[in-house]
Amino acid sequence: MPVAARERAAALQSLLGNLPEVAVAFSGGLDSRFLCHAALLCGCRVVALHAHGPHVPRQESLLAQSWARQHGLHLLLVDYNPLPAPEVAGNSRQRCYGCKRGLVAALRRALARWPEAVLCDGTNADDVLALRPGLRALAEGGVRSPLAEAGMSKEVVRVVARGTGLDRPDQRARPCLLTRLAYGLAPREDLLLRLARAEEKLESLGGAAGGLGDLRLRLRPEPLLQAEFLPDAWREQVETVLREAGFWPCEVRVGGSPTGFFDA
Repeated sequence: MPVAARERAAALQSLLGNLPEVAVAFSGGLDSRFLCHAALLCGCRVVALHAHGPHVPRQESLLAQSWARQHGLHLLLVDYNPLPAPEVAGNSRQRCYGCKRGLVAALRRALARWPEAVLCDGTNADDVLALRPGLRALAEGGVRSPLAEAGMSKEVVRVVARGTGLDRPDQRARPCLLTRLAYGLAPREDLLLRLARAEEKLESLGGAAGGLGDLRLRLRPEPLLQAEFLPDAWREQVETVLREAGFWPCEVRVGGSPTGFFDA
């Protein structure tokens, strides 16, 4: 492991060593999985709080729950619907703030039986430098971000995760479904469900190989599919999926990263 990564890992270990009981806002993404993993290695008692709602694809939620149980975490499921929050209902540029503000409150309520647990999330050092309106809600709610506090970038998280035996250290980021909608386009539960199902079908093309690579299906409000790859052999299948989901005609962009669009 490179010296810089070892130094960041040592900083995280020192930080977690002073937090004997940790409650992690657990999405099942790499950062929150790594934080749980690191806390367990440091001897912390770990409670994983997984929020599920219309903004979280069901399949991703099930995978997160399965991972937490397989790794012996105390898992708390938190039912949370951010859509009524004014910032989310109007889909403003502060939607992440409104969503996170309500989420922190919901997590705090779920933690009533664990008064000693320190509520943490998986924000890393890169996130602090990006457009993340939700960070203000985390600060207002007293949520700790150990990875960011230890100066761990996403790449360092991957390196340390790999070096300490965490599975899937190259896991791709999968931001919530609200990021698929252009600002000002009101989110509805049925619309988010259709997006989630369409993305799940698109991701299944190519089987375990993940034929389209990283992808996002977005609404501007016109549909836009961003895919890392799109072999000619699958174009007809892609069109079929999009037609059946009601997202056709659809612009398709292939190549490059699908991130950095509507905040993620």
